[in-house]
Amino acid sequence: MKAVSVSEAREQFSSFINWIAQNQDDVIIQKRGQAKAVLIPYIDYRLLQTAREQQRKKEAIAELKQIAQEVRSRNQTMTPDEAEQIADEVTREAIASLMAQEKVVFEK
Repeated sequence: MKAVSVSEAREQFSSFINWIAQNQDDVIIQKRGQAKAVLIPYIDYRLLQTAREQQRKKEAIAELKQIAQEVRSRNQTMTPDEAEQIADEVTREAIASLMAQEKVVFEK
């Protein structure tokens, strides 16, 4: 791993790109001694993107599980028949709305 200043990175950008590709290593770009950015090999970037996507999926699943738990806790006293009745009402309303918008047409 290399650490370089912003001005050095600007002046030698092409050579750093070549160095990264050859060594499969990182270049840390510093400003006034503090790390501000990193140039990394493309394969590492792809791994990072995959990890970020997996993390987003985990967070979405956790959020959906939390919502499901909240819904279950609010509806503990609802019977299966009551749930089916609500589902039927919602379905009928959705179909009526789609028909009114002429997005769904039923043949007679």
